[in-house]
Amino acid sequence: MMAVRLQLAVWRGFVVTVFRDVWEYLAAATILAIAGPVLTAIFYFLLRPFYLAFKALRVVRAARKAVARVDIEGVQTEGAGFWLQTPIIRPKNYAELKGSSIPIMMIGATKGGVGKTTLAGGLAAHFAMRWTQRRQDRSTDKPLRVLVIDQDFQGSFTTMTVHADFRYLLPSKANKLVSGELGKGALVAEAQPPTQSGMVTPLTIWTIPAYYDLAQAENRMLVEWLLPLDDRNLVSRLLRLFRVRDPDPTKEQKDVRYLLAEALLDPKVQQSFDLVIIDSPPRLTTSHIQAMCAATHILIPTILDGLSGDAVARYLDQIATHKYGPKSDASGQNRNPHMAICPHIEPIAIVCSMVPNVANKDWSGPLKVLTNRVAEAPIRPHVLGNDLFVRQRTPYRDAAGELIAYASKAEDQAHRELRAEVDQLAGWIAPKLGAESKGWKSR
Repeated sequence: MMAVRLQLAVWRGFVVTVFRDVWEYLAAATILAIAGPVLTAIFYFLLRPFYLAFKALRVVRAARKAVARVDIEGVQTEGAGFWLQTPIIRPKNYAELKGSSIPIMMIGATKGGVGKTTLAGGLAAHFAMRWTQRRQDRSTDKPLRVLVIDQDFQGSFTTMTVHADFRYLLPSKANKLVSGELGKGALVAEAQPPTQSGMVTPLTIWTIPAYYDLAQAENRMLVEWLLPLDDRNLVSRLLRLFRVRDPDPTKEQKDVRYLLAEALLDPKVQQSFDLVIIDSPPRLTTSHIQAMCAATHILIPTILDGLSGDAVARYLDQIATHKYGPKSDASGQNRNPHMAICPHIEPIAIVCSMVPNVANKDWSGPLKVLTNRVAEAPIRPHVLGNDLFVRQRTPYRDAAGELIAYASKAEDQAHRELRAEVDQLAGWIAPKLGAESKGWKSR
């Protein structure tokens, strides 16, 4: 009997001990579950002002350093500019721009009125109407699918493809694209098929329309990038300190320069289109820099005059600075490659556009001046000759703001001459884009 009582007492003590330990564990876990977030919140609100002040001081110093003058062999020279600011955070698949990406051709210049939009429209229509691909169906030739991104807030290209009913929706699709809101394949659904009448159908061109709100979006993205006063790192550190699980540990501040590249390199976008043409703005805005960092190729249009020639030479110098890094000596031969932001972009050529359509006009003099100016630049793309000019033609003027002249249903002599001219230029460009290696076929 005594042994039974002793055994019961032992079991009773064991059960009491277990329940007490479980209770203490649950109480401690509950307190920790409550105290952890509470302490995190308290420390967050106490430390946040100091953290943001310290971070603001750092980013302001970095921005000032990026735009400060530099002394190169005794000469005070303007700095590389804030677009080359470090750190440089590229998308993980950024190297795909070197060969495996679909061609992404930027129509770029830093001078307005040189025919960028006219050139973009003509080339987009040419490749959509004159070339085929078998990516969709290995046994059937289908038209090339061309995506045109309008980056000029005036929306000049947009007016040629998108009807006003779809054009003025806010925020504009170009606004969302520059803001990084069209990643993970969302760009495919946002791309607008042609809704303007008067053009041949079907026309396999899609547009990311632009509107005036794009200008403000560019400024907003620039300020947010230069002054990244987010407190995500502070929150993550406090959560780790109190052993609280971070709900989104992979979230980080993205580099605004690569938002377009990230969107275009998405597998869904790469499979949905065969060629991307970017109609860039005539200044180094956020959109322009995004285009340079996303493009595989760049085509530079210019007018045949002295002012435009100077602008081309200056632009080539800017391309070299962003492709190879800023100069580190007066000769310009040595650079800082760790600051290069668009190493994969390849200049195709310089094409003379808006050339007066005058019979037997000798353009050899102005062309030689332009060629000499380009020869002085750190990057020297081929200057296309008289047989590859884009001339002023009546159909371009008549179609402005209404449709793409090349894709017009009109079959008169003026349109035939226009198409023949664009066909010849595009025939020269296609091999540079790797048409054969991409499986394109001219028809």
